[in-house]
Amino acid sequence: MKTEFIDNLTRQEVEDYLMKLYTGVFTSEAISSHLENHVGFAFAEYATQVVAPRLKFGAKLLDIGSGFGSCVLAARNAGLDAIGLEIAPFEVKFARQRLKKARPQDDPQSVYLCGDAHNLNLSPETLDAVTLWNVLEHIQDCEAILRKAVQLLKPGGIMFIICPNYMAWRQEAHYHVPWKPSFLFPKEKGAAYLRALGRDTNFFENSIHYRTNREVLDLLKQLCMEVRDLGTFENRSVSVRRMPALIRHPIRHLKFHNPFRHSVEVAARKV
Repeated sequence: MKTEFIDNLTRQEVEDYLMKLYTGVFTSEAISSHLENHVGFAFAEYATQVVAPRLKFGAKLLDIGSGFGSCVLAARNAGLDAIGLEIAPFEVKFARQRLKKARPQDDPQSVYLCGDAHNLNLSPETLDAVTLWNVLEHIQDCEAILRKAVQLLKPGGIMFIICPNYMAWRQEAHYHVPWKPSFLFPKEKGAAYLRALGRDTNFFENSIHYRTNREVLDLLKQLCMEVRDLGTFENRSVSVRRMPALIRHPIRHLKFHNPFRHSVEVAARKV
């Protein structure tokens, strides 16, 4: 799917917005990558391939932190009744204008909501799926947002999550510099390291909250969610699902629960 930059929201305006938002954070190469992957449809097409086969046609989906709206648009094109929630007005404006051009049969105001997930006014148990694509690391109270998502899901509904695992040895997901696990690199050390590299730490200190694989899996289990690796999640019979994953797929199970894995990637069903 080709990225469309419409009328009074040109590519240059989007680039200027991203440069201002991520000053001292993203390099010019990272801005270009963000345009392709998240303003465009590179990631949205992957996300839709993960989500759509696991849901019925017309299933109701909420994308929390929907950004420029690419994942919602791709999901709607795949036959899902997808809506997005985003706190940044500029990104909501872009998403609505693009939807108006791409799918004139849809109502942009009801498809793309502008606001905070903590105050979202949707009825409990009305959604078939909730997606949180690279969002949890920007939310201070992770437990509260997961609890909210669980409340919105119908029994049997699925939550899909991807976010950086800050317990991993990896590139920091926003500054794109080598990073150590959080027990070696607490926030104050991380901020000092970024300052030493000449980077702006305001975004890191105020908009990034360390998430780890173990933390997210533990929270989901506490909320009585059945967790599976995002890449292998499938609709199994009850008898097979109840067989412990460690017995069915021992290597896969250990990789999924590895505290040092690169990213948190999980699908969780409400039971």
